[in-house]
Amino acid sequence: MLSASLLLTRAAAFAIAVTSCTAAVFSSTDGFTSSSYSSSYGGNAICISGKTYINASATNTKINYSIPDQLNATQTIQELLSPYTNIYTATNGGPANVSGSYALAARLCFPADETAAAKVNTVHLLTHGATLDSTYWDFAKGYSYIDAAAAAGYATFSYDRLGVGSSVHPDPIQVVQGALQVEILHQLVLRLRGLASSGLGGKTFSKVVGIGHSAGATFTQAVTARYPADFDAVALSGITTSTGTVAAAEAAFALVVANSQSRFRGIANGYFTFGSGQPGIQFAYFKYPYFDASILAKQTSTIQTNTLGELLTFGSIVAPAAAYTNPVYILNGANDYVFCGGNCSQPVDQNAAALAFFYPAVGAKGKSGQEPNAGHNLFLHTGATGFYANVINWVNENEL
Repeated sequence: MLSASLLLTRAAAFAIAVTSCTAAVFSSTDGFTSSSYSSSYGGNAICISGKTYINASATNTKINYSIPDQLNATQTIQELLSPYTNIYTATNGGPANVSGSYALAARLCFPADETAAAKVNTVHLLTHGATLDSTYWDFAKGYSYIDAAAAAGYATFSYDRLGVGSSVHPDPIQVVQGALQVEILHQLVLRLRGLASSGLGGKTFSKVVGIGHSAGATFTQAVTARYPADFDAVALSGITTSTGTVAAAEAAFALVVANSQSRFRGIANGYFTFGSGQPGIQFAYFKYPYFDASILAKQTSTIQTNTLGELLTFGSIVAPAAAYTNPVYILNGANDYVFCGGNCSQPVDQNAAALAFFYPAVGAKGKSGQEPNAGHNLFLHTGATGFYANVINWVNENEL
């Protein structure tokens, strides 16, 4: 058994090695406050983390709705999931401009190999889904897209979306809506390119690949529709045009006012989280038996929030990206229940249908497919390393 002193010595040596490596990779901490350095789970990436402030303005929707208690919240979710609902028109008070400087928890990672890091000019901008946070991309050893990207010579930028995790939690009804999330993502692209600031960590990039999952895929797709020159390529997962089973999946969430749970104490009542615990999370996000029980347990203990403002405005940002002509890859778990009812090949190929609807102008630059034995959170299934490889190989094939 190792002595406590030896363990401390090894920990100190590791800290010195990380500091030395980061000093060689990152020329500064510019763009981050309260910054710190870390490695990805598998050690392929060296990262700088902290808060970054993003100035963004958007035309949100004035939502005629007061802050809900749990009884009112449950009734609202019931109305949202009803096929006969008029809640969208009943609560729509017209356009409302919002703007601010928003503190986001963010992480920029480079290959830990200094020679590989020096050659990087492409960053993968990673946007997570609803009730998830940025840990989706570096979840555990063997479940890290950040590790896979770094091993292939790419940088990654991940962040907790507005109103999630360690990012700021503004008004969950009037502020944290789909339109503002899209504008924040656009501003992040500009920052990474060095067009809105001097970059982050002393780094800027000539190419930005948007990688989005679920709600993050919706926001990434919305950027390509509104700002078609932002991304050099996009890869989207957890997204189709089929919504027939979305209501059943969301019902499995059994959404509750988030501050009823101890780890969300202090945030406003318009933030919701899972009330159904592990069974509901498995139902919506995983396909049995193709996941490790420890990964499901960790997902359950780290599940995050979404907002009433987002739930009421997701539909308003969805539109085909008619002017976008760069490469696109739509990739879903074959057994995604949320957007495919558990079978993304029925009644038609849902992946191909989504590509055709969202990206009518990409032609041969478009690709769609599905990964076997995987549910909605496909990157947390046992085949994750192969799924990462398919995305990264596609990026390589497009010479990005």
